[in-house]
Amino acid sequence: MQRRSLLKLTALAPVAAVHGQIPSTQVSGFQRFRVGQFTGTAFLDGHLQIGAEAFADLSEAEADELAQAAFLDGGQIDTGVNAYVLQSGDETILIDAGGAGAMEPLGGLAGLMEDAGVAADQVSHILITHLHPDHIGGLLTETGDVVFPNAKVRIHQADIDGWTTEAALAQAPEGFKPFFEFARKVYLAYEAQVVPFTEDTELVPGVSSRHLPGHTAGHTGFVIEDGDDPLLIWGDIVHVEAYQMPRPDLAIGFDTNPDLARETRLALLPEVAGSKHRIAGMHLSFPGIGRVAKDGDGYRFDAEDWTFEI
Repeated sequence: MQRRSLLKLTALAPVAAVHGQIPSTQVSGFQRFRVGQFTGTAFLDGHLQIGAEAFADLSEAEADELAQAAFLDGGQIDTGVNAYVLQSGDETILIDAGGAGAMEPLGGLAGLMEDAGVAADQVSHILITHLHPDHIGGLLTETGDVVFPNAKVRIHQADIDGWTTEAALAQAPEGFKPFFEFARKVYLAYEAQVVPFTEDTELVPGVSSRHLPGHTAGHTGFVIEDGDDPLLIWGDIVHVEAYQMPRPDLAIGFDTNPDLARETRLALLPEVAGSKHRIAGMHLSFPGIGRVAKDGDGYRFDAEDWTFEI
């Protein structure tokens, strides 16, 4: 650095200290990646806090031990809410949409997509892992209108049946009725654009569904093909990395069928650890992309390093 440039920066530093404000929040962002024919972008919609009380089989003492092993303070653990966009040719595919308008403090997706140059009317397909509010809130505006008017929306039929019908709402536990009401509201707004699926199938060239039930009846992951190194976006297989990677038997209170969710996770983790294929998760630390490795009696998530080129 030239001496003149250094002096300019030195002169500006006191001004910034006097007139600027010390930041108290992290910079929200997006990160691009490549997988096969697609340029992908991971978006951080926001974060939620989840504590040990959300896991019926986890004591506070063990939660503290697991948190400390992950260099966390324990208590309420921050977990990200991620969404992903895949782009190739004329296709722009959004996978989940965050929780704007449904859960606080979520809602960063819309602004970040704009910053990334992805227009809402450019989105051709929306693939939904499941109909919980932190995955579909960003599909509606504050006035309840659709955000993505040109997108074909793909949702597993079991989730449509389990979350959007009047019968499902009537049978919903009282504390969860707002979840069902919101899912029904989003579904009805997009009903003309929804194309359900019932079996694992190719939804867009290069992107296939994989049914991973338990968290919800229709909970689905999406496999993006890339020769010998595909990417599985696995939705909500794991909610709190510090707890459920070392103890994959832990079911969370949001699971519709805890036993099936546990069974699905216990089958999937050794599979992806053995293949060493990349995975991405909506509640893994942003950008949520990496690989799973066996670690003692459990597993660990090894986040993918920042790449300087896409």
